[in-house]
Amino acid sequence: MEFSRACHGLRRTGMRMTLAMITISEIAAEAEIRRCLPVMRLLRPHLKPDDDVVVGRIVRQMADGYRLLALLDGAEVRALAGFRFQENLVFGRSIYIDDLVVAPEARRQGHAETMLAKVREIALRAGLQVVALDTALANVGAQKVYERCGYETVAYHLIQRLPD
Repeated sequence: MEFSRACHGLRRTGMRMTLAMITISEIAAEAEIRRCLPVMRLLRPHLKPDDDVVVGRIVRQMADGYRLLALLDGAEVRALAGFRFQENLVFGRSIYIDDLVVAPEARRQGHAETMLAKVREIALRAGLQVVALDTALANVGAQKVYERCGYETVAYHLIQRLPD
């Protein structure tokens, strides 16, 4: 399912300008998920190298409401945003962004901002008032992007690792 019309823009390649065809599509089919794995593994390098295991995990998450958007430059996956609707006592109904990643060669082109804006649009259409996400404390670059996009730091996300 395509969420928005294609955006056309010029990209500088050396001394040439080329026309870029950017689209944002919702990913649902297993073959589409497989195309996204190289970019997803940039954010989640701990994922097992067996594509079938990772695709199975994403499909199970989708059965529980996880949605995956891909920003495509022509046929190439350049950015991903994985999110889900949730409800809790802190924010009520909201969207939580589990995964946001841009391929290194596509960074500094506004793709993260585009993906955040698309998720925001989905939240507004659903009548929600909060979009939440976590980021690593060391990921200062991403934090700057989130702040520019109107996100504020309201908590620390803490975990306790349990024995196997």
